[in-house]
Order: sequence, then structure tokens, then C-alpha cells
Amino acid sequence: MKRITPWLVPIVQVLIAIGFILLVYAVSWFGQSYTFKATSYEPYDPFFGDYVYLEFDSLQGRQDVDSGTVYVSFKTDDAGFATIDRVSSRPFFGGTRAEYYDRQVFIADMSSYRVAEDEKAVIEGAKTFEVEVDVAPWGMVRAHDLRPIEAETE
Repeated sequence: MKRITPWLVPIVQVLIAIGFILLVYAVSWFGQSYTFKATSYEPYDPFFGDYVYLEFDSLQGRQDVDSGTVYVSFKTDDAGFATIDRVSSRPFFGGTRAEYYDRQVFIADMSSYRVAEDEKAVIEGAKTFEVEVDVAPWGMVRAHDLRPIEAETE
């Protein structure tokens, strides 16, 4: 027993780290993929690196719930973008935890997107984006693809 004891804590720590990594990818393996339309409200943060902070217009509107923590599910509209399907003050299977205040649903895990070095040139100057987000049945979300939307010419 004395020979196993010094190795027990590091082994458990490594297994926990591997579990967290697998959980992040499990969102994509078992989740539903949605395309959200987003706008950028702060393209660069010198303290946290190259992140794009996003607002989602489809998460706005009148909801019949109190302000505070809510749970939401999504559906795809006719244009192919995700919108809110259900909002509830109580947790439900498939519901993603969010904050609701002043007619705006805010999901912290979707509000920022880390821009990789090779994506910087592609999104530079863009204000409107398509964001691919995987939503797991247990409520976790993972944004994994950000594409600029070309401005419509009139």
C-alpha cells in the first residue's frame, strides 16, 4: 500500500483533467449543432487576448419569465439561424443555463469567441458573423466556428 499511495493523487488528477477534456468534446459528439447570427461589440481585449465578444439578436425579445437565471432551448428558423424555442425559470432536460434581464437572454459560454492566429485576417473588420454552436443535452454549449457574413449591398 505504501508504494501506491504517492502515485494515487497524481493519477487521480490526470484522470480528472482527461475527463474535463472529454466533456468539452462530448458536447460536439452528442449535441445538436445550431448556427447563430451574431454581431461584434468589442473586437479586441488587450487583457485577455484576441477574443471577439458577441451579441445574439435572436436571444432578445419578450419572454414570460422573471429576471435572473433561466433555462433555454433552441430551434432553427426559416432562415436557418437558431432562435429561442423555450424559456423556463426551472431546469429542464436539454435546457441551457442563461441569465435573463431587460428582454435579453445572456449565455456566458457563447458571449466570447477566441480567435486563432489563422482566423484573424479572415474576420478583421467584420461586424456580423455566423457562429456554429453545439448544444449538449445536459445544457453545455461549445462555439466552434466563426465566419463573417458579407455585408448586403443595396
